[in-house]
Amino acid sequence: MTDERKAPHPSKARLLALSAAALIVGSAIFVLFVLPAEFHRDPTGFGRLTGLDRLAGPEVVSVAAAPAGPNATTRTYATAFRTDVVDIALPPDEKNELEYKVKMKPGDTLVYSWSVTGDEAHPEWFYYDFHGETWPNPAGAKSTVMEYSQATGLQGNGALVAPFAGVHGWYVQNQSDKPLVVHLKLSGFYELVPPGEYGNEAGILPVNGAK
Repeated sequence: MTDERKAPHPSKARLLALSAAALIVGSAIFVLFVLPAEFHRDPTGFGRLTGLDRLAGPEVVSVAAAPAGPNATTRTYATAFRTDVVDIALPPDEKNELEYKVKMKPGDTLVYSWSVTGDEAHPEWFYYDFHGETWPNPAGAKSTVMEYSQATGLQGNGALVAPFAGVHGWYVQNQSDKPLVVHLKLSGFYELVPPGEYGNEAGILPVNGAK
């Protein structure tokens, strides 16, 4: 006849202590690491000290659309509209992504059309993020970012009435192992961002020679 010995059960006090310790550790990880990296919240300053807050990108501030006025169906401008054609080459390497934006003032109108070409181009190969953000911003001021659309595909058409002053346009990415070219046509009331400046850091020039 053998004696069966059962492992001693931890006391309730020990279980409570272990649960409390796990809760404290989990809360610390969330506050020190998750909040700065994912939600741009840094109550302790640890995210800024370690650089984790930069992983979340620019802080997004929601902006309500401007209310429609009595003359919302018509707009007048002091200058003639302009038209530009831009080709954006996206090789399948470390240079497979960039941003191209134009300067707009509140109420400026932009009409656009773009298509993507490449050998056997597939809609899922090309990703775009159409958005706008305030720029430049006063020292220490947060950027206001407004998302317009995010998707994959090989073409897009539409219009934008700028909700605020800043740069508005596209982040584009080639997600394939083949070169792609984005053919972008713009028309309306806007200014091109000079090559090298924020919004056109890739230095892209329009193919129609406009400046």
